[in-house]
Amino acid sequence: MTISYWLRRSRSSTMALHQLEVQFDLTHDCIRACVYTDHIARIRPRGDAWLSICDTLYADAILSWNHLFGTNSQESHWKDWVKRAPVPASSRLKPFTASMVAQYLNTTLDDWATYHALLVDLRNNRIAHFNWKVVRSSLPNLTWAMHSAYLYREWLLQLLQAYRDGGVAVSITQTTSKAMVEGFKAQISEICLGAAA
Repeated sequence: MTISYWLRRSRSSTMALHQLEVQFDLTHDCIRACVYTDHIARIRPRGDAWLSICDTLYADAILSWNHLFGTNSQESHWKDWVKRAPVPASSRLKPFTASMVAQYLNTTLDDWATYHALLVDLRNNRIAHFNWKVVRSSLPNLTWAMHSAYLYREWLLQLLQAYRDGGVAVSITQTTSKAMVEGFKAQISEICLGAAA
């Protein structure tokens, strides 16, 4: 069995692999930007450039999160991806859903929808485009953005394992999501070392 078999809508196994890599790359980009932004905001390193760096990382987190979770019409949106890569019938893995995200975040679907709307609005009116008529008194916290991307990465890893268990030849990273986050924390700590206020 090949990857192109289980992603029937894909033009080729190369395209299917590329689309899967994009999903992982976007989760990594979002999580890394969230971890870096959090670290910089907490330790407040010396130097004028750090505020600008923090702003850039915040924008990167919002953009990568929106690629995965923002507008449903986006080809990289999780809803589009899971349609092309359904959970194998033989697996106990549940399909990825907004309800799964809300449960993981220990919130309601309404609160998740409100947060989702804030991040989409921020992307649309400040980051991807600039609408000077929209006034912002504060920016949304990135905690749920990071945790939703983390959950999605974990689910993608489980999906790959389910396909591997079904006989699909696919490589799966040995880096756990927890180890990845710890690696990002170590990276930004090392960079900020000596720049602490």
